[in-house]
Parts: sequence; C-alpha cells; structure tokens
Amino acid sequence: MLKAVLFDVDDTLFDHRYSSRSALAALQQKYPSHLSMVPLDEIEAHNLRILNEIHIDVLAGSLSIDNARAKRFATLLGIYGMSLSPEESLTVGGWYRAQYEASWRATPGATMVLEALRNRGITVGVVTNNLVAEQTQKLEQCGLAPLVDSVTISEEAGCTKPDERIFQIALERVKSAPQQALMVGDSWNNDIIGARNAGIQAIWYNCYNEPSPDVRVPQVTSLSELHAAINAIVEMGS
Repeated sequence: MLKAVLFDVDDTLFDHRYSSRSALAALQQKYPSHLSMVPLDEIEAHNLRILNEIHIDVLAGSLSIDNARAKRFATLLGIYGMSLSPEESLTVGGWYRAQYEASWRATPGATMVLEALRNRGITVGVVTNNLVAEQTQKLEQCGLAPLVDSVTISEEAGCTKPDERIFQIALERVKSAPQQALMVGDSWNNDIIGARNAGIQAIWYNCYNEPSPDVRVPQVTSLSELHAAINAIVEMGS
C-alpha cells in the first residue's frame, strides 16, 4: 500500500529548466555581439554542465552561492570570448539571478499531482539537495509549500542525495516504511539510484528525454503522465 510519495524539487516540482532558459535568453539579448548567433540549446548545455560542476562546492560549503554564480558566468561567457573581472562576474551573476527568479514557476501539472495525492490520504514529502533558504523560497513562491507535508533539505539534513541517510530522514518525517513509499525525481543518480539503495521504489521524471540507464525503471516525461502512473500504483496496492 502506497503511504507516501517523496519528490525532488529542481526540475521535478520546480520548473528550473524553464526559468533557466528564460534567464539565458535574456543573457543573449544583453550580450548580442557574443551570444545572439549561438543556439540557446548550446548555451543551456554549457550552463548546466558548469552549474553541476560548481554546485558540488556550494553543497560542501566551500563556495558561497554568489561566488559560485559569478564563477559560473565568468566561465560560460569566457567560452564565447568574453573576459570578465571578478566585479563584473558578480554583477552578471546577480543580474542573471534576478531574471531567473522573475520566471519561477511550478512544473506544469505539479499542483494537480500533489493535490490528488493528498486527496487520497497519501503523505507528500520533499527530499532535495541545496540550501534551505533557496529551496524553501522556491516552494513558497511557486505555491507548492501548502501542498507538502514534510521537507528534507541536504543543508539541514547534513547529507546529500544519493546518500541513503537523507532518504531515511525523509522516510522518518513522513512516517513511512521504505516499501510503502515512492520517490520521484529527474536525477538518475541522486533520485533513482539513491532511492533504490534505500529500499524505495522510484519513478524517473525524465524531463530532458535522456536514454534510460535501466528500462526496468518506470519513467515519465510529464507530470500528467506521473499522475496516471501513481494512480496505477495506488490501484495495484488497494
């Protein structure tokens, strides 16, 4: 019987990709001589790669989020022939952040899925890697906070996905055994492998349409598909 569903935040409940692409499109307009002819998909791919590399240091506490953002855009714009001073990098990072926040939204279908789960009496939890203030702000600004029963964030948990311990903390907070829970997330390593190692079944939210490392793991490409998949799981267990 399904008792609780745990969700990742970025690129799962929170539409990070939409907000990031909106801000990167604005960056193209800000620097047309260097970026106007570059495909947005290419800029996005470089940005995501650099972000993932640098964010490890943010989670470890060795780099502030402002300095990480400055480093990211100095690196990104450097690819296209721009050389920024440390002060300019901080300014561009702050400007990008304002554009990014202005386009924050919940992933389409997220509110519907959470409301449907709660109407069925299923507990909704969040387990996410990032800073507490950042993830809390996203949930609140996107209107998702009232639909979540428990939030577990790596900064306050003291461990990060895919570590089994953060999933165990999340399970304790939603008062569920592993076999009664389900994890939904976009990161194969952090969300799917991490959850499975903790004994939790998982559905991969494959929002980037990547090849599946294991076709036995259920996957969806939209939250409307997820709604149907969870309904099927609930019906099987009832």
